[in-house]
Amino acid sequence: MLTAGRIICVGAVLALALGACSAVRSESDSFATLQEAKAAGAIERGWVPAGLPEKTTDLRDAHVPSGTHWGLFSFPPDDATPLRALVGDEITTSPPPCNPPARFEWWPRMLRSPINVASAHETGLRFYTSRDGQRVFAVNWKQGRGFYWSVEER
Repeated sequence: MLTAGRIICVGAVLALALGACSAVRSESDSFATLQEAKAAGAIERGWVPAGLPEKTTDLRDAHVPSGTHWGLFSFPPDDATPLRALVGDEITTSPPPCNPPARFEWWPRMLRSPINVASAHETGLRFYTSRDGQRVFAVNWKQGRGFYWSVEER
């Protein structure tokens, strides 16, 4: 039997849970091609890096109002030169934190902090800072798959 105290308690827990879920506003976009991402303004707004190979496909980006963002893309491995121009030094120890909201189910668990660099290397991923210092890239050069996230939570 539910007493008035239990009903109030259950109501308070539900209100807190709903409030916590609404506290993180986020957006996520998908684009079949780099041209679609450009047309939608995703590059202009900074959600997708400028300078990716022209034949980049299968893009996803996610961002929160603070400016923190995450994304993934595919590229032809034989057309990696533009991407190599975006990345700087390889990160061989722990990369900067990566903590996307759990609702971005497309983001790999392996790339959620704390990141085990040795395990990621076993899958072919290599980590790099972007030349502009704004992002981290995780790239599998042989498979033509890349991931990125903003370096600092703004």
